[in-house]
Amino acid sequence: MSTDDHKALVAKRFEELDKGNFGVLDEMFSPEYRLNLPGSKAPLDLGQTKQLYADLYGALPDLTHTIEDQIAEGDKVVTRWTARGTHNGDLLGHPATGNEIAFSGINIYRLADGKLAESHVNWDLLGIAHQLGISDRRGLVG
Repeated sequence: MSTDDHKALVAKRFEELDKGNFGVLDEMFSPEYRLNLPGSKAPLDLGQTKQLYADLYGALPDLTHTIEDQIAEGDKVVTRWTARGTHNGDLLGHPATGNEIAFSGINIYRLADGKLAESHVNWDLLGIAHQLGISDRRGLVG
């Protein structure tokens, strides 16, 4: 696969999940897939990743991503994105507000054998917390 093919595969991952097609996780992700998140003691496996996405889209059922930038080299694709969705379910332990939530992030994917094999993800969790009312400008309220 070319780097353009890699970028298209990553873009399709965002499009399909935003449409509610969670079957894409089995189609496009390697069974050995690992998701690395800041603060996680260990990478999430594919089953845990599926649960994370189910929880995220359960809390923000109309979640959509806009890809702002993509850079690909070798077996890696870096994607900077912006997401928006309506907070209609529990998110970060905070009940639904009905408010629109907007946040950004960067994913670094590694591909193997035409599938997503690993990713490192950084989300603007402080921005999300602020929009949910669980932080102030100085940091998390607690």
